Parts: sequence; structure tokens; C-alpha cells
Amino acid sequence: MKKSVKSELQVIERFETSANFGLNSEQVESRKSQNLTNYVNNKYSKNYLNIFVNNVCTFFNLLGLICCIALICVQAELSNFFFVMIYLANMSIGIVQEIRAKKCIDKLSIVALKDVTVIRNGEKIEIPIKEIVLDDVVVLGLGAQVPTDCLVLSGNVEVNEALLTGESVPVKKKAGEYMLGGSFITSGTCIVRAIKVAKDNYVEKLTAKAKSYKKPQSELMSSLKLIIKIVSFAIVPIATIYFIKSYVFLDANLHDSVLGTSTLAIGMIPSGMFLLTSVALAVGIIKLAKHKTLVQDLYSLEMLARVDTICFDKTGTITDGNMTVTEIVELNVLDTPVNTIIGSMLYALKDNNQTANAMVKYFGENNQLNAITTLPFNSVRKQSAVTFENGFTFAFGAPEFVLDKNTYLCLADKINEYAKLGYRVLVLAKSNMPIIGEILPNNFEPIALINIVDNIREDAISTVKWFKDNDVAVKVISGDNPITVAEVSKRVGIEGADRYVSLEGLTDKQVYDVANDYTVFGRVTPEQKAILIKALKDAGHVTAMTGDGVNDILALKEADCAISVASGSEAAKNISHLVLLDNNFNSMPQIVYEGRRVINNIQSSASLYLMKTIFTMLFAIITFFLPYMKTYPFALNQMILLETMVIGLPSFFLSLQPNDSRLEGNFITYVITRSLPSALIMVLSVTIV
Repeated sequence: MKKSVKSELQVIERFETSANFGLNSEQVESRKSQNLTNYVNNKYSKNYLNIFVNNVCTFFNLLGLICCIALICVQAELSNFFFVMIYLANMSIGIVQEIRAKKCIDKLSIVALKDVTVIRNGEKIEIPIKEIVLDDVVVLGLGAQVPTDCLVLSGNVEVNEALLTGESVPVKKKAGEYMLGGSFITSGTCIVRAIKVAKDNYVEKLTAKAKSYKKPQSELMSSLKLIIKIVSFAIVPIATIYFIKSYVFLDANLHDSVLGTSTLAIGMIPSGMFLLTSVALAVGIIKLAKHKTLVQDLYSLEMLARVDTICFDKTGTITDGNMTVTEIVELNVLDTPVNTIIGSMLYALKDNNQTANAMVKYFGENNQLNAITTLPFNSVRKQSAVTFENGFTFAFGAPEFVLDKNTYLCLADKINEYAKLGYRVLVLAKSNMPIIGEILPNNFEPIALINIVDNIREDAISTVKWFKDNDVAVKVISGDNPITVAEVSKRVGIEGADRYVSLEGLTDKQVYDVANDYTVFGRVTPEQKAILIKALKDAGHVTAMTGDGVNDILALKEADCAISVASGSEAAKNISHLVLLDNNFNSMPQIVYEGRRVINNIQSSASLYLMKTIFTMLFAIITFFLPYMKTYPFALNQMILLETMVIGLPSFFLSLQPNDSRLEGNFITYVITRSLPSALIMVLSVTIV
């Protein structure tokens, strides 16, 4: 059977072949000729040639090359060429860092590149994922990763979509339902049809956004670029005029004129400042590696140092991810004990998540009640349900999802009372109607409340206190009940934890509007995370975002500083600026401290180099008007000694000093206000001498 689908460029003929036969050879070749295969050849990073050219062919490097060639031509002394070492060091650091970043981005792949089984011409064959074509029939079994967006033709499976949605609980899929590429089959087998390939896949669109990596909006980087522009504007005319005066009007020999002009040009370039910045940041990155932190961009340290708002998820950051059932509050007494009912449900459902594990520890599992229909938990229903042989259906999950509105309102006060104590509250409910397909009864009667507590991380309180003492606001984003999240946040000392809101059902604009008014956000969807981050940034905050799943990508990309963990998805790790190799967000204070130390010390040391640049420029202008001075009074090797021994070594050791002060003010304003007075004093002193 065939049908046509119109695209922007062409009409694509669709093949609705049977699950037993699949595509025939002619149809496969037709797909290949239309380029409708699962092969993606996107390149989101620079090639090696571009990296090399962009780092070598800069204005300052070309100017240095011209000076080097001119000095060779006039046979200048070897000591005058030491500046080349500084330039080579600067270029090498830049090239190595960009190549490292390129490798991180290029290896980003959410779907593992393994062979899959497809049915063609009625036979099963193994092919690479990239050779799947549109409408191919694919066979998937337990443990397989779904290779492309597809439609289930036959079979029943449970799919883990944690990599895409952040929800770790498996979702049931049956014939006629869609599955996203990148998810995993956790039980069952099925036959599917590929309905999208290559760039059209959801996972590829998401990966493309991840791969379009953007450097952090570093003020330090911007300031250095501005300094380059200003110096570039002044250096060429001053050097040209100085050479003409020396060689043409004052009849100085070519050797002295070239050497004097090169001294002037090289002296005006604050190359040591750029090298110090790169070296100091690199040393900071090496020190952080000892704290099991991978920094993927030199300037990420600065962004973390400037952060004034950090957004945490509750689980894994404030809590350790483990849960404990504390008590059962029975609302209605049944003939069958609650422990037996829940134990039988757990035995039938076989859920494997933190909540289910906590309940198994408390209730155990049993098969005293025989299950005939099960409906596992998923992120939409927020509940699990089982119909037993006796005709009754039992469900447990979030009360607002299990119960109808009126029944829930009757219990709301009691539920909120427990939530305010920091409990995650589940309800066990009963119905005399069975589950039909995946449709639950709508007349559930509450039987009992189950109170579960999250275990607070041992070092969470000290971590939150450090951020509070260092003027960094903490916001908590979670998919749980906001009242529960708020109480847990209070227990670890988060300031303003009583200001909480549920984002369930809010429009994007409403989410944006409330972002700066609350500290705790509950019932948050992955899309809403990015909106919250954007709203915080638009309000003038420098934000850090922690995340570990593909569902966090857009929020991580939006944040000024993105932080992931080693156990997170490859997509999250590769788009993040920092990766915590020990999976412990509570090492963040040490990372922020290291960032502040490095950037504060760079600001202090950079003024020394800019002082040399301003001094060289002003002294050149003064000596230009002195008719008896044929060439610049300093030799190039003297200026290199000044930059390396007098300024370079002391500034390097200054950059290693302890300093945890919060970054304040503008970098370029800071260094100019400290370098200009010193440069004027130097000019005055040398002029008098």
C-alpha cells in the first residue's frame, strides 16, 4: 500500500508494508536515491585547518611575524627574537584548547552506532543504523536502543525514555504507538516502522542544538578583544610614523630603525597579558581536575566565578536519590490488609525506580492477589495501577493524579500537612471497575496515604550555607510536589524556601513571569527549565544550571555556566562547560572558589601588562617630538626582559594567591584605572632621566 506525503521540496511516496515482508529491494534503492537514509553527516565544529588558521593568522601574530622577518633581514641580535616564544606559547594554548573542544563536540552521539535487524524482502538481515531507510521495518528486542523515530507495528514493550525526557520509569508501548529514537527497550519485543530518518528525528534535532556549542559569554574574553581592537587601531600609524621619522628624516641606519620600530610595535602588544590569562586559567583547570572536575572551556571558570544564581534539582543535589517509607495512614479499612495489596501490586508491576524500591523494602512483594491487568507508572499518569482477579483495581501515585478533583480536595489539607513536613505523599486508592486497555477507572476511593521521605545528603547543608555566605542565590527546580520540595529546601537552609510555586498547567509566559518571584519550583517540565533560566538571565542574573539528561540540554545551553556529571548522558556532558567526574554537585563550592581566585588574580596582574602597553605608546609619542632622538631609546631585548622578568614572573605567582572575593565591576575598567596612573608615573620618570 502506498500514500504520498508532501514536503517543502518534494512529494515523498510512503510505503506501508507489512511487518512480515518489509521493503523490497526496489523500494530500498528508491529511498537511497532520494537520500532518505538514517545517515547524518552534520559537522558542527571547525575543521583542523580552520582552527590552525584562526589561531595563527591574527592581527598581533601577523604583526609579530612582520617584525620577525624585518629583524632577520637586518640581522638583529638573537636576544631580540625571544618575543617569538611568547607568541608560540599563546598560539599553542589556543590551538590545543580548540582541538580538545572540537573532539568533545564531534563525539556527541545519543544513538549508539550499532547494527540493527531489519526485514526486507521477507527476510531478516543485519545492517548498520545509518543504512536504515524511511519506512524500513525494524525488529527490536530487550536491551535494544531505538535507532530512529518509529511506529510500533506489532508487539508490546516497555521503553525507558530517561535519556530524552528525564523520566526514569519505563513507559508501555503497543501497536499503533510511537517511539522516539534514543530510548531503550526494557522489556518485550516488537516490530516497528521507521517514520523519520536522519535530521528529521527528534533525537537528531536535539543533538543539533547540543552540538551548536557556543562559548561562554565571558567578560574577560570580551575585554581582551576590546583591548586588541584599541591597540590595533593605534599601533600601525604610530609605528609607521616612527619608522619614517627615524629612517627618512633623521637618517638613522636601517638596522637601528627596524629594531626601534619593532621594539615599539612589540612593546605595545600586551602579549604577556594574553599568555598569563591562558596559563592562569589552565593552572586553575589542572587544580580542579584534582577535585574530579573536568572544565571543557578555559573561560568557563570565569563564568562560574561570576555566578550569582545557581539552579539545582532536588534529587541528587539536595537529596541522595534514596527514599524511605516512613508510615502508612489508613483512611478506609478493607478486608485485605494494605501490606498485602501493595505487595501484590509491586510483584505484578515489577517497577524499577527509587519510589518502587523504597516501597519494596517496606512492604515486600507477594503474589497473594492474582493480577490480570497492569498499568506501569509513566510521567504523564504519575501513577501505577493493577486490576486483580477479584475484579477490583488498585492504584498508587500522586494524589492529585489518582483521585478526582472533589475527592482530592477533601484530602488536600491532610496531604499538605504531611508535605509541609517534607514527605513525598502517595495515595493508595481502590475502584470496583477494571482497567480497560490503558484507560483507568475514574471513581477511585482513597484507602491509605503513604509517606515517603528523601534522604538529605550529608554535605548538602554546608554546601547551601557556603553559597548563602558568598552571595549566590540557590533556586530549586523539581518535578515533585512544590510543598514537599520547599520543606526539604528549608531543612538544608535554602533562603526563601517558603516561596514556592507549581508550574503545572502554566503557559510559557506565566512561567517566565514567575521565575524571579519564587525560590522553589515544583511540577516542572523539561521545556519549562529553559524558560526559567532565560527569565533569570533577562533579569540580570548570571546563572549556573545543573543537569544530567538530554531533557536538560536546552536549559544547560541557555545557562551562563552549564554543569553536568560523569554519569549523565553524553549530550548533557558535551554541551556542559563543567563535568563533575565524581557525580557530586556538592563539590561546587570548591569550584566556584577556584574560579574566583583565578579571575580576581588575573584582573590584578593584567594591569601590569597594560601598564607596559600604555607606557610604550605614550613614551613613543613623546620621543617622536624630540628631534635629537633618532630611534626608540629601548632595545627589543630590554622590553622582553621587562615583560618576562619584571612583570611576567611576579604576575604569574600573584595569579596563584588565595582570593575568594566575589567578582565585581568591569574587567577593562578595573585594569585601566590601575594601569594608567602607573604608566603615567613611569613615563614621567623615564622622561626626566
